[in-house]
Amino acid sequence: MANPKSIEVKVGMLILVAVTILAAFVLIMGGLNFQPTYSIFVDFDNPGGIQTGAPLKIAGVRIGNVSEIQFRGVVINPATQRRDPLVRLRVSVEKRYREAIRENASFYVTTQGVLGEQFLAVDPGSQDRPALSEGAVVRGLDPPRLDMLLAEGYELLHTTIQAMRENRKDISEAFDGLRDTLKGTGHFFNTNRDRLDRIAANVEKITVDTDELIRAGKGKYVDNPQIDRIISNVERTTAVIHRDADALLRDTRETMANVKRLSATLGSEEETARLKKTLADVSEIAAKAKLATADAQSVIAHIKKGDGSVGNLVMSEQLYDDLQELVRDLKHNPWKFFWKE
Repeated sequence: MANPKSIEVKVGMLILVAVTILAAFVLIMGGLNFQPTYSIFVDFDNPGGIQTGAPLKIAGVRIGNVSEIQFRGVVINPATQRRDPLVRLRVSVEKRYREAIRENASFYVTTQGVLGEQFLAVDPGSQDRPALSEGAVVRGLDPPRLDMLLAEGYELLHTTIQAMRENRKDISEAFDGLRDTLKGTGHFFNTNRDRLDRIAANVEKITVDTDELIRAGKGKYVDNPQIDRIISNVERTTAVIHRDADALLRDTRETMANVKRLSATLGSEEETARLKKTLADVSEIAAKAKLATADAQSVIAHIKKGDGSVGNLVMSEQLYDDLQELVRDLKHNPWKFFWKE
């Protein structure tokens, strides 16, 4: 017969081993480790169904866990005057992975497969940015709300079905009208097939003619050397105008200044009166000159008619012949100037 004390010792040892195995199983399944950690904070408007203790993974490797979920309520940020995110997650990250998470890292909620547990994943960011510091607050990417999408889709589908039921008659009439329209369109195309073919041929011909016209216009107005020469002349003229613009503007300014001075000089009352008196004198002189011209024309008219001594002297042919005979005689007999018979 066995000793009762040895049986108690064996049972106690069995219970101790079972408790040890259970504790180890709990530690292993709970993912507990004794690595030093640091905390960062991730804000979400709706983190989905993530729970406290959910793992934090980077590239599928667990590097920490969600240690706290805090509902912040409606908090207005005084700097931006906007509502802050509703939920803030406190995440414990193992310090050995600190250099892997950069300032531009992205935090988002995802699941293990389709129906697996939710966990917090992180995209580490670019290596040219510094590591995320302890106690930093970052904005997470909210997971898609499939439940809201399904609810809104169901509501939209229900509203559509209800509207179709309420307007069944109108919808039937609309489909009847569409059917008649399609039938009439088909009848029209069948009836006017030849005409439509001619129209298509004419359109094609017009397209070909337009293409030829465009080519001709391009050859005449775009690729024409004369157009190039005209453009070159315009460019040279523009360059000359640009080059002489300052001198032209300077001469124009001087001319305007002279005109302004002349206007200021002639604009006074004394100069105006003097100018009026000068114009009156000029008018009087012109009138006298006109009278003198009329008298001279009258005298010339009398002379042409042969009236008076000057008229007879100028217009009389007999007197002209006598004078010519006298001159001829004196040329042949010059002694008659000194001797008289």
